[in-house]
Amino acid sequence: MKHTAYFAALTALLFAGTAIFAADVDTAKVEKHDITLNSGKVLKDAYVLDKKPNGVTFGHKDGCTFVRFSDMPEGARKYFNYDPEKAASYEKKMEDQKKANQKAAEKQKAKEKQQQAETDKRNRERRIAQQEQTVRKLELQLDEAKKRLQNTENTVSQDRNALVSTVGSSENSRVCVDTPWGVGRIRTSNSNNGAVRNKLMKEVDTMSAKRDNQAQDVIDLQLKLESAQKTLEKMKESNG
Repeated sequence: MKHTAYFAALTALLFAGTAIFAADVDTAKVEKHDITLNSGKVLKDAYVLDKKPNGVTFGHKDGCTFVRFSDMPEGARKYFNYDPEKAASYEKKMEDQKKANQKAAEKQKAKEKQQQAETDKRNRERRIAQQEQTVRKLELQLDEAKKRLQNTENTVSQDRNALVSTVGSSENSRVCVDTPWGVGRIRTSNSNNGAVRNKLMKEVDTMSAKRDNQAQDVIDLQLKLESAQKTLEKMKESNG
């Protein structure tokens, strides 16, 4: 009598679950029963939601639970037509699918990792190329700065050599001056000898200041170049 009532309850649960899947039915109106599992757990107000070869998903008061046939009473297994071979085959299929999905996920992850590595490598190579351009640019700037400094030093030297150098008497003086055609002597008198000398001295002072500034430019460019070369060397080392 007790088994008959239990099977009747299971039948009601099965039909209740079928009705729920067939239409949008209010579960509050579905017939529900308490089910005690082999583990001792009780599903309050349970009804069938889904059936698989290896178990049944029950909706109940606290939510929903998948119950394997191994945790159901023998009578319930028979009622749900439990087939151990079908259950084992289904579980193997699910396990194989799980492994296949995991393998595919790992393969995709490895692919993404490889793609990221290639992208990182391209970015490093691009930054190295940019740094190489920076080094070459600084080298050219340094060469040009050295040339300008040398030209200025030559001019300063010529101006110093062109400072007033008198020859002969005060009435018949000659002054060394720097002209577009080179350094030469011109005849001058005492009245303008001092003016010419002052002019040349100012020119020497001006060109000397220019030379000092250009020398500092050379030093700054040398420091920048050394720093850029060290950075480039480190970038190449890290790129392997």
